Amino acid sequence: MTSSTAETPDPDSFLEKRLASSSYSVEEMPLDALPDWRIDDRLSHASGRFFAVEGLSVRTDFGPTPEWCQPIIVQPEIGILGIIVKRINGVQHFLMQAKMEPGNSELVQYAATVQATPSNYQRVHGGRATPYLEYFQEHAGRRVVFDQLLSEHASWYLYKRNRNMIVEVPEHEDIEVADDFTWLTLGQLRLQLERGNRVNMNARTVLSGISYAAQDAPDSYGDIRDEFRLQAVESHRAGRSNADVCAAMTWLIDQKAKFSVDVRRISLRDMDEWVCGTDSIRHRDDHYFRIVGLSVAATSREVGTWSQPMLEPTSGNAVALICQRRGGVLQFLVQAMVQPGLTDRLELAATVQLTPGSYSGPEDVPPLAEYLDAPESWIRLKTVQSEDGGRFLRADTTHVVVEVPEEHTVNAPDNYRWMPLGLLNHLINSGYYVNVEARSLIACLL
Repeated sequence: MTSSTAETPDPDSFLEKRLASSSYSVEEMPLDALPDWRIDDRLSHASGRFFAVEGLSVRTDFGPTPEWCQPIIVQPEIGILGIIVKRINGVQHFLMQAKMEPGNSELVQYAATVQATPSNYQRVHGGRATPYLEYFQEHAGRRVVFDQLLSEHASWYLYKRNRNMIVEVPEHEDIEVADDFTWLTLGQLRLQLERGNRVNMNARTVLSGISYAAQDAPDSYGDIRDEFRLQAVESHRAGRSNADVCAAMTWLIDQKAKFSVDVRRISLRDMDEWVCGTDSIRHRDDHYFRIVGLSVAATSREVGTWSQPMLEPTSGNAVALICQRRGGVLQFLVQAMVQPGLTDRLELAATVQLTPGSYSGPEDVPPLAEYLDAPESWIRLKTVQSEDGGRFLRADTTHVVVEVPEEHTVNAPDNYRWMPLGLLNHLINSGYYVNVEARSLIACLL
């Protein structure tokens, strides 16, 4: 344990030390060999807790594919993703955890202070208690900066949502910092995000909820030197008027009324084009993703050893935001996207959300995907980030931000709209309006 006033360490060396301080083992194993898991019409844990994998039948008038079947993760529990924030020597610091996730390409990454489902923090697994949980369950004397239920990966989860929270403790309140935890400034987190595979998905979705008041940026959160960063701060302050918000909400409701999606949970054995075997569940042409078993050992986790199913997507996934200075403000092109696992059918997504191996031909590739190959001078961010390493195996997604010149014309379909970061941040703080892939990209623009 260290004092809450300890100097912020070098973030890179801290991760390296935590990685070296524990031992880890991740091995793939057949589904039917997973202890305490059983597979029949669904793949589920003997306790009835944690999560299950079921079949899903989908029909929609959105996109090029009107009907399909797929496996999907069903996890009805609402987890807590929470970060403690505190001023140390006048600067905001975030209490981050160096956490091992078995699916991460880089096993140990920075995570939120608390990242736990009820099955975890109620200790169904019989492991150790979740540190700092009380800060997100007992708010007396502390300021709740951000608190919202937000969706998870809606192509892989059915109706999954987590409670995203930022809780600020008073400057005078002392917090003992456990070995796997450290205080980082927002500037340090931004640099970790730029490097890629250093800040996990669950932390990124919480960080996307940060709102910047005029007095907060940029000095309080780290240096922002280049012109694009200054434009992003300016964009973060724009688009928050009642008129802007009402116009965006009306447009979103129009989009929700325009498209339909019907989902039906079915047996894993009844999924067309999928092979439900003893070793894995996979598409007959090896498209999309597969469900595999994993055996894990980690001395730094609440439980030292466990086994679980994991979803392993095809490689090469990418998300991209196109931005452009329009009317004097940096605007970002987002789309209204239907996904089968969303609670309310449709949310805002990045300009491009690309999953290679999911398309039968060029006609199926998402609109504007050609901007992934934009000229180097237009690229403002290009980094690889891990998705949820607790459920997804080797699920790395390339994050790209492309700034097109003011005179350039982007021909976008009707379900696309330009919005400043401030408006997108307002919608994130309002609930189920911005999907997790877009939130992850927005976090990278801190």
